[in-house]
Amino acid sequence: MKNLGTGVMLVAAVLIAVVIVILLHNPVLPDDNNNLENFQTPLTPELSHDSSGDLVNPFFLNVNAYSKTTTQNQDSGQEKQNPSPESPDINKIIVLFNSYVENLFKNSLIPGAAVVVVYKDQIVYMKTLGVKKVGESDPIGVDTIFQIGSCTKAFTATAIGSLVDEGLMRWDDTAQQYFSDPNEFTLQDPVATQQANMKDLLSHRTGMHENAGNEHILDFNYDFMETLYRMRFIESQNVFRTKFAYNNIMVSLAGHSAARAASTTWPQLIKEKILQPLKMDSSVSTYQEYVNSPNHSGTHVIIDGVAYYVDPLNLDGMAPAGSLSCSIKDMGNWLRFQLNEGVFNGQQIVSSQSLAETHTPLIYVGSDPDTELWYALGWGVMYTQGQIFIVHAGSTRLSATQVRLLPSEDLGVVVMANEGPEGSKFCELVASELMSIYLKNQPVDPSVIPGEDMGEFQPESTIAQPPATIPLPYPIDNYVGTYYSDYYGNIEFEKVDDSNLNLYAGNNPDPYPVTHLNGNIFVDVYYQKNITFSNFENDIPQEVHTDRWDVNGDNGTFNRV
Repeated sequence: MKNLGTGVMLVAAVLIAVVIVILLHNPVLPDDNNNLENFQTPLTPELSHDSSGDLVNPFFLNVNAYSKTTTQNQDSGQEKQNPSPESPDINKIIVLFNSYVENLFKNSLIPGAAVVVVYKDQIVYMKTLGVKKVGESDPIGVDTIFQIGSCTKAFTATAIGSLVDEGLMRWDDTAQQYFSDPNEFTLQDPVATQQANMKDLLSHRTGMHENAGNEHILDFNYDFMETLYRMRFIESQNVFRTKFAYNNIMVSLAGHSAARAASTTWPQLIKEKILQPLKMDSSVSTYQEYVNSPNHSGTHVIIDGVAYYVDPLNLDGMAPAGSLSCSIKDMGNWLRFQLNEGVFNGQQIVSSQSLAETHTPLIYVGSDPDTELWYALGWGVMYTQGQIFIVHAGSTRLSATQVRLLPSEDLGVVVMANEGPEGSKFCELVASELMSIYLKNQPVDPSVIPGEDMGEFQPESTIAQPPATIPLPYPIDNYVGTYYSDYYGNIEFEKVDDSNLNLYAGNNPDPYPVTHLNGNIFVDVYYQKNITFSNFENDIPQEVHTDRWDVNGDNGTFNRV
């Protein structure tokens, strides 16, 4: 299963997903001081909607093995309070919601999942479903940790808020204050290099190309500092502070800036400022802690109706943007803290002002006739159904998490699943259904929600290669060697046999199999992307173009060393 794991990792490499679907149009950024009341939203009809994108996240499915439901406050042990006459009957809502969760999970292929609901500062529902690893019987429990991917971003923003409270940082501190050495941090845009501050980094408005840097960590196994250094070799996608473009490396730069401000490391900062005060005792911030935990959920991918275990992704290179692993019980505490203006168990952990700053929208993402999305600091802000939701999703493409807050009602939900594409759909549906029931809308019928084309990984043994019409023009040994790109670094081709090569990328010790396709064209077995050798001198190629890395602003071309 190692090859399967490697291949799925490559499919996963493009993006650590957020709840939002990025649209093409993004108007000019409002001033930083704007808040929820003084910019146009769907709640103020003067705004013209951009209908160029679909904001509805799709349908999903999995296998039910074990299920446990808790409907009392997990921290105090007190039973739920009866709702006041003017409040919705949360007990009835939970009964309907639980039925939906159980039925959806039972008809799916996801090995394991967990759900928690907080209402009026109490955990009113906590459910665990299925198993940690497909084919085994160890059930998901309330302390089982899942990789939460991009939901980590809100933790990083909140930790910075705590440093703002202490006077150790300001929101308008620039990255250059903490990374002043140009050999560490330089972007092609000198304005962004000099002026990008914590708000810019956390809200994806630096102008950096969308998703730039993901491949460096997931494919090339670079650490954060190596990846940050190489960001100087790619052009900006947008003018600084004018458009939204999701970028994990810029968020990570904010997190590591905070660590330097506090004279510590990012994992230690998160532990001291967030995890310990919120009694998130099971949660961890690094890959090694996650895999070493005896109570961690495995990661999976569903292929042709079968769930496969796949080794988890190591996201430490973008840790502040995606490396946290948390239990559903711990995420209940996170919800309580978020909905209670920074207070947890009577203690002010982060000031209400700093927490509100993380929820304040800064950059427009997109809209359809019914929904508008902005991005705040590690959070999405969604305007729909006459309500304001604070939202984010976290996907490693092998696991999924959805967090949704309705602050006006003191209501929040977290859904986690230990499978990627189908898990993402499951988490989105479950979170949306709770809000639909609560707001007395018609329950979502998953059969009418359009599915997203997530792409599909085919195990190596099932890939049918088209026959070569033009044989390999030169001996396979002529293609062997090291090729270099400023942006990506080295890739190396080694001979396997007379028509196959192994490709090694950067610091990644695991080879990616490459097979001859046609003439000087080979194909990446996992990605099914072409690799074309060219510019021959003395029958030796001097250049190679990789379709797979012709993404996110780079052209995927490497020159022989």
